[in-house]
Amino acid sequence: MLSETRNNPQALIDPQQADALARNAEIMAGLGGPGETVAENRERAEAAREIWNEGGPAMAVNEARTIPGPFRDVPVQFYKPDGGDNLPVFVYLHGGGFRIGGPRTNDLQMRQLAEEWHGAVISADYLHVPEHTFPDPVNEIVAVLEWVTAHGVEWGLDGTRISVGGASAGASIALGAAITLRDKGRGNLLGAVASLYGVLDYNLESDSMNELGGGDFMLTNAYTQMVYDGYVTDPVDRTDPRAFAMHADPAGLPPILVEAAQLDPIRDDSLNFAEMLAEAAHPHELKVYAGVLHAYFGYSGVIDEARRSVTDLAVFLGKHLGSR
Repeated sequence: MLSETRNNPQALIDPQQADALARNAEIMAGLGGPGETVAENRERAEAAREIWNEGGPAMAVNEARTIPGPFRDVPVQFYKPDGGDNLPVFVYLHGGGFRIGGPRTNDLQMRQLAEEWHGAVISADYLHVPEHTFPDPVNEIVAVLEWVTAHGVEWGLDGTRISVGGASAGASIALGAAITLRDKGRGNLLGAVASLYGVLDYNLESDSMNELGGGDFMLTNAYTQMVYDGYVTDPVDRTDPRAFAMHADPAGLPPILVEAAQLDPIRDDSLNFAEMLAEAAHPHELKVYAGVLHAYFGYSGVIDEARRSVTDLAVFLGKHLGSR
């Protein structure tokens, strides 16, 4: 996609995406800006998300719960579209630079997904930077997935039909968890994995980063490096596939959905990852959404391409896990 974005990429921005960015800037200004401390960053980001998550489908179950983990009881938001049992389940991990976000960050998208897919969703928190760094969040989510396998029936879930995925930083952790399970001999625990504009490679010199990383498309080169270095503090771990899945051997992993935004500075990491999967003849799907930026998924209430992303995820999960 180099030829599409190297000249005047601003002209390619979807008008709905532009409107969403302007509206979000207004919301953040009304909240007093992003804040100066990590605590303020987290609080104000979630306050903004509450506004974006208004409306949408009602769920039979929409509850805050916890799942036992190696470091704490992990906060999750549990969604069921109806009162049925034996449902397949998607464990979702939010984005936020490994630093911000929570189980309700994508509340609207999770309700849309559960309704369209007819499956259950567990939106899970994970340990954040700076309090914890790699591999703690990955190990926490491995424990969550193992618990769902063993105890999901208590929540009306089919423990043999589980998938995991996430957006941005959450995609890195989801893939890291899938790789860890595979390496533990439990690769059959998962039926599918989804990466939405994922953090997949420690690559600050890709074509998309060089074209779009100057500051007009959310992520800058300097900010991206800060995020990566904050999560993976030891340079030796930059080639650990549990942190950056581009370095993984996909053998033994389930089918993978790779979603990417055309105007995302880290877009090419998703494209390269999909190419690697294709070369390995690994089952996967690649979807690229035109005119949108990193984090587009959170605007599915107002951006058609983001809503299509939810639908594509629902179709993918239905294909590999079925539905109710």
